[in-house]
Amino acid sequence: MKNKLILFVFILFTAALSTACGFRILNGKEGPVKKYNNISQIYIKPFKNLTYKSGAGVYFSNNIANYLNVQTDMFTSNKNDALYYLTGKITSIQNSVMSYTGVAAAVDYMITVNATVSMYKTNGKIIFRNVGFSSGATYYNYINPLIAHKQEKMAIETVSKRIARKIVIYIETKKLTSY
Repeated sequence: MKNKLILFVFILFTAALSTACGFRILNGKEGPVKKYNNISQIYIKPFKNLTYKSGAGVYFSNNIANYLNVQTDMFTSNKNDALYYLTGKITSIQNSVMSYTGVAAAVDYMITVNATVSMYKTNGKIIFRNVGFSSGATYYNYINPLIAHKQEKMAIETVSKRIARKIVIYIETKKLTSY
């Protein structure tokens, strides 16, 4: 009986919390918009890809825009509404072998991506320029080349998300308010 009462109270409490949160969202009161150093309405220009991997610039541009939009609400998809532009270059993508099978076939790889990022106001004033960011991720290389390509692509996407987070941290910690 005591366990059933505790379970009932727990379920009631959980339901009350989830209902309250849903009600709050439906009323449009989702909380304050996060702005770092008064920076908002950043438009992401496509990243240039200076590497051998086609499509890497698209991953970076999309994932940085997504991170800025979802995590910080600093992103704008309308170029005309932008207060700032963020752009960059993927300068290198390197694959390193992490482990081999018993027959000397590589199975685990580490992919490392280096990028430089610049941000400036729409009037042309430079906020920061050519700041370097780097990150890596591991992936398993299957014998099937199509699956290996997919694994490598997912690793590049993971790295782009990590670099997006680093860019937001850089904007947050940099004293950009004087610009």
